[in-house]
Amino acid sequence: MTIPDSSSERRRYDSPVREARARRTRAHVIATAGRLFAERGYAGTSMRQIAAAAGVSLETVTQTGRKPELLLAAFRDGFAGDPDAANLDALAGPPGPADLPAVVSRVAAGVRGSLPIWRAFTTAAAADPAVAAVRAELALVRRAEIVERLRTAGLAPSGARVGALADAIGLITSHEAYDHLTQVCGWEHEQYVAWAAAAIGAQLTLDWGS
Repeated sequence: MTIPDSSSERRRYDSPVREARARRTRAHVIATAGRLFAERGYAGTSMRQIAAAAGVSLETVTQTGRKPELLLAAFRDGFAGDPDAANLDALAGPPGPADLPAVVSRVAAGVRGSLPIWRAFTTAAAADPAVAAVRAELALVRRAEIVERLRTAGLAPSGARVGALADAIGLITSHEAYDHLTQVCGWEHEQYVAWAAAAIGAQLTLDWGS
């Protein structure tokens, strides 16, 4: 008779538990890093400070990622729990002008929620080449994703002009536009949503193929 290997059974049980614990620790480190980056800025936040605030070892923080990687992860997680919000994923449905306010409202909520970490990200990109490279790559990825959403939704003009339409939508829904209009100009959040929806609707009616 074969005697079950209890240690093997134990390892199979422990593995999911350890993985779940590791995921929680990683999420906690990233959230803590994002809070410190938003409060103190990128340059004013050290890996040791992140470790102390998170209540973990410095090794745990460095295993989670390098400082630029932590900033990027925190930036992505800043979109109000909706990782697709900034990518206009809702445009992949059968949209029309009537859908735009709801779509823009979700995007704007993500932008508003991630505005502090976006400021830290932008400041860091001006001083850190590694962060600048990531920011440039993100801009290209976001443009390509908006183009894909437009094509999937049947809203893309023919030819290369779809890129120009994606650029216009990207600008309208950008942190830069939201920050300027709500923080500098004093617009209410709802006022920005209404303007952005109308602006995107206007862009969709243009003859981008000419």
